[in-house]
Amino acid sequence: MLIWDRLVRLWHWSLVLTVVLNYWVLEGGSDPHNIAGYVLFGLLLARLSWGIWGGNPRALFKNFIPTTNAIKTHLAEVKSKTVPIGSGHNPIGALMIYFNFIAISYLTVTGFLHEEVDRFFGNDFLQNTHRWVSDALIIAACIHVTGVVLMQKITGIPLIKTMITGRREIQNQ
Repeated sequence: MLIWDRLVRLWHWSLVLTVVLNYWVLEGGSDPHNIAGYVLFGLLLARLSWGIWGGNPRALFKNFIPTTNAIKTHLAEVKSKTVPIGSGHNPIGALMIYFNFIAISYLTVTGFLHEEVDRFFGNDFLQNTHRWVSDALIIAACIHVTGVVLMQKITGIPLIKTMITGRREIQNQ
């Protein structure tokens, strides 16, 4: 069964690559770093569009709203090991997604202001908060990977393979 379409998977792995390059490889303020920032902004716009108007129901934001009841239901499913095999994002994962969108938005705006608007060049507040939010994004990514590995172990659902292939096979119990 198809869980993640090509656009979602391409977006996810492009985001991973761009964030890793910008955080650990490219020098802050360099042209490649700035270009990667523009790529992140483009990726954000693409995912927001696909989340609103896309054709995959599991990718639509309206289908994974992190309400209190949705979180309680999900935690009960995890506890009882009854998470549906065909599920996409869970409500806790949705919180991570929304945090990532906010962080990426902040990073792209502050990076643009600092590098492209003369009035803000060298602004300590922008530089410091840009660095702090990028650190927070990396910490969130580590939490995300840990959560995926734990959920895969607890539920037996092959989450990592699904984000690579897009498909999830239903195993006979």
